[in-house]
Amino acid sequence: MAGHLLDEQIRVPCVIMRGGTSKGVFFDEADLPADPEDRAALILAAMGSPDPRQIDGLGGADPLTSKVCIIGPGEAFGAHCTYTFAQVGIDEPYVALSGNCGNLSAAVGVYAIERGLAPAQEPETEVRIYNTNARQILIARVPVRNGRPAVAGDYAIAGVPGTAAEIRMDYSQTAGATTGRVLPTGQPRDSLYIPEFGRSIEISIVDIAKATCFFHAAEAGIAGTEGPEAFTEEILNRFWAIRNAAARHIGLAPGSRLPTPVAVARPAGYVNYMTKQPVHAEDVSFVARRVIGPPPRLHKAFASTGAVCTASAARIPGTIVNEVCRTDTDDIVRIGHPSGIFPVKITFDAEGRLSEASYSRTARRILQGEVLIPRHRLATGSKRP
Repeated sequence: MAGHLLDEQIRVPCVIMRGGTSKGVFFDEADLPADPEDRAALILAAMGSPDPRQIDGLGGADPLTSKVCIIGPGEAFGAHCTYTFAQVGIDEPYVALSGNCGNLSAAVGVYAIERGLAPAQEPETEVRIYNTNARQILIARVPVRNGRPAVAGDYAIAGVPGTAAEIRMDYSQTAGATTGRVLPTGQPRDSLYIPEFGRSIEISIVDIAKATCFFHAAEAGIAGTEGPEAFTEEILNRFWAIRNAAARHIGLAPGSRLPTPVAVARPAGYVNYMTKQPVHAEDVSFVARRVIGPPPRLHKAFASTGAVCTASAARIPGTIVNEVCRTDTDDIVRIGHPSGIFPVKITFDAEGRLSEASYSRTARRILQGEVLIPRHRLATGSKRP
């Protein structure tokens, strides 16, 4: 690991990048400890966790900004780079490696070009990314100008102010990312007993990009159009009770954080909680609200991996999402979420295989430098220069 003694702290090179509606700290794999315990301790210290404000680190006290990406060489996997995503606990000391961040994967493409891992080609560079979490290839198509990833552009995404250069992400090769099967239970819909409810409900579990369990919004006591302020502890606990039961049902560990619970409902109008502008029912295929954790919290936008899975589920006959989805004339699924609309292009081939699952994001490097890590925050017995 690269690091130097500076009084009682070590210095580790890092970059802060925004990708879509998320922001994360990027490290080169070679600059971090190889030992998993040592690496987790360093990441927690760098982010300032556990602490609800993350006041002593780089975290932003929000699940969307308490994220880390670790980038390495990808030749062994037929890729330009490897990408390990870590969701870092805020008030709990965990570094979760069970999922992926589709928003930040767009920033990985930019980072790979800037670091020379993917040769820059104009006007667009296709970056092959091997995601170690799901052990699958992601494709980022990054616009390039003057040998560098483009920053300025006219593409806008809900949840991010202004416009920037459009980056296309294709997740069609991530079918069965968590469980190895698109439909982990073998069917598009199941009746699942929820102990906390004292009854069974209908759910659909789909595994593309990130295992997700879907259910009618009414099962959680909501309409499906609510903003963050309406998500009480009671409602959040209902989401998590469904998630816990779904995890047991498909054999995932309780601490896996998967499958992610998503409530869906037929198209309806509501107010964008960020801009306070109306989102019209005719502009969305359906509405969805996604809870992440632990502890359970409403996702204020919609994760890209979650959007890929949700949009794919909308095109699979028999799922709950397919039931509530409006019949569209094109191949774009438009997910209505708390801060706007997330469009995803979904196509299946004649054999029913997913051939495209793509969406657009924007990304840019915000800061580069070194993060200072207090030595006493590192794992007991770890060796540092």
